[in-house]
Amino acid sequence: MKNIIKLFSVICLVMCFSACDDNDDLKFRPTENIGWIQFPESNPVSLNYNLSFDIAARVGVDIQVPKVENDLTIGYNLVSVSGLDPNSAFSNSGSIVSPAGESSYAGPDNGTGFDYVYLANIEFDFTELPVLTEPMVFDIVLTTTNDAGIQVGFNDEKPTVQRMTICPAVESTTGFALGDYTLTVPTGDGPFGAPFADGTVVTLTEGSGGEFTRVFQADYLPGIGAGLPVVDVDFTFAQGGTTISGPISTGVGCGAEILLDTGDAAELPCGDDVIMLNLLDFVGGSGDCGQADVEMTIMLTKN
Repeated sequence: MKNIIKLFSVICLVMCFSACDDNDDLKFRPTENIGWIQFPESNPVSLNYNLSFDIAARVGVDIQVPKVENDLTIGYNLVSVSGLDPNSAFSNSGSIVSPAGESSYAGPDNGTGFDYVYLANIEFDFTELPVLTEPMVFDIVLTTTNDAGIQVGFNDEKPTVQRMTICPAVESTTGFALGDYTLTVPTGDGPFGAPFADGTVVTLTEGSGGEFTRVFQADYLPGIGAGLPVVDVDFTFAQGGTTISGPISTGVGCGAEILLDTGDAAELPCGDDVIMLNLLDFVGGSGDCGQADVEMTIMLTKN
């Protein structure tokens, strides 16, 4: 009888350890309707939009709850940083509703058997905006929920602020990037000296490609002064960035004509105070000067 009792005790002890191991594997037991809201960790610090190419924005909010039993109302504030005040421009009510029964929960293991669905979005209609003359910068700040079990930001440990920058339209019809600019070359001298003289004042006008293009004239290789050094630098604003509309003929060279062309697209400017252009000098070995694809950056600063 004593042996039977000992054997039963061992079996109970093994079952107890086994149950503990199962709980350790799961790591947690999530509870419905308890959790927090936040902006996704993967969001950048700032979201940039341009009125020439974007007509709306949707900023997602993660609801870190396995399942929301009732409709969840999420409150937020729009806080102006610079430019036009968003509260005077957008018709947003300051709250959104995420439907009951689902969530964007993304907790550890995700082994609870629930379906995780991304739901909540704060939406902005850019057609409500007037013509912007400067960048519009503001913060979206999550503030409240209507459920006492769902807090904002999990004890201030999760992101609850998202900055949004809305850039003026780049069309020439808005007066964007037209007029006098001072040219500098941050990349410095090339193989035959300065490709363009720092401090040169150039005048930007609309290019032949229409309202998204600009053109200016400048002396190429001013230190040499040979051939026909005045060139037309034509560039285009596009959703993917600012690019040179090349190849550009220079009229000078060693055994043939040196050509300029576009390099990597430069970041589309937000406002027209500073415009960056990336070019390739001696593109493809042009000019027969023993050089090929010399990278050059031009900076244009509004006067």
